[in-house]
Amino acid sequence: MVVLAGVIYGAVYFIQSLSHEKVDDAFVAGTIVPIASEVRGRVVKVFFKDNQHVDAGRPLLEIFQEDFTSLFQERKETVARLAAEVREIQASIEERKKALQQARASLNAALAEENLADKELERHNNLYKEGLVTTSQFEHAESVLTVARARKEAAAAAVAGAETAIKTLEARSTTQNYRIREAEMAKDRAQLDLSRTVVSAPIAGIIAMKNIDVGKYVQSGQTLLSIVKEDSWIVANFKETQIKKMAVGQPVEIKVDAYPGKIFKGHVESLQPGTGSVFSLLPPENATGNFIKVVQRIPVKIVIDSPFDPDHPLWPGMSVVPNVDVSRQTGSKLSSK
Repeated sequence: MVVLAGVIYGAVYFIQSLSHEKVDDAFVAGTIVPIASEVRGRVVKVFFKDNQHVDAGRPLLEIFQEDFTSLFQERKETVARLAAEVREIQASIEERKKALQQARASLNAALAEENLADKELERHNNLYKEGLVTTSQFEHAESVLTVARARKEAAAAAVAGAETAIKTLEARSTTQNYRIREAEMAKDRAQLDLSRTVVSAPIAGIIAMKNIDVGKYVQSGQTLLSIVKEDSWIVANFKETQIKKMAVGQPVEIKVDAYPGKIFKGHVESLQPGTGSVFSLLPPENATGNFIKVVQRIPVKIVIDSPFDPDHPLWPGMSVVPNVDVSRQTGSKLSSK
């Protein structure tokens, strides 16, 4: 009976080995998101516990905000002050423009006076030659023209001065606008840092590797915890001699060492385009030294089709034994995605 049972078991095992490939060098993989602080400061509140489930967007911890709040208010007041200075400069520009209009009107009047005085001098010059006006009258006409020319030059200088003042104020306004942009950027950075004092969960999942408590001082970029997403897959390192008939889409039965008797369903999603040793930190150089042939392993990604079971959760790192049904020819070795 024992021999017969052994023969039957061996026959079943042999027949199954012709249509199935399994390996014990396999483990559960998943999405693990490290959570780090983007600002430095002392932790004042922690809103979670070890191994707790959190939803996406939920606050995880809070860093002391007073320093960031005061810095944001300071940057905000700087922007308001610079904006007030710009308004003051614009008011000065408007005032200078009105002064320029008056200077141009005075220049036009001075030009008219000069033109009139020039004509009067010419008329007095002709009359003086004919002896119809006295020397005193002729000299008076000359002095009137000289005064008119002086007034014209003064008016022209006033116009030039007003134009220069306007250009100077406009240049100051442009420079001030650049300062306002820089101040607004500094204010936005301060506001962003203030918002970063509350660290929230980017995804939903389970808290792992909690390394933070109230009162601890954290640095920018310091990892505080990790969140494990409740989606997982299998990475099975099959021997290169086992993937001859393996293809994308083939069904897989998965046994987990932690749950004896529990079988999960899945399918082959993709085969890595290279052995594991090729992508290692120090890949082998077979062209040098003595060569010993070693059977290489190719990582195969297996997607779990069974729904998430809270009584039998699959977490990254757990050991599994996948059994691939290679008798079903479903397609290529390359993923269609």
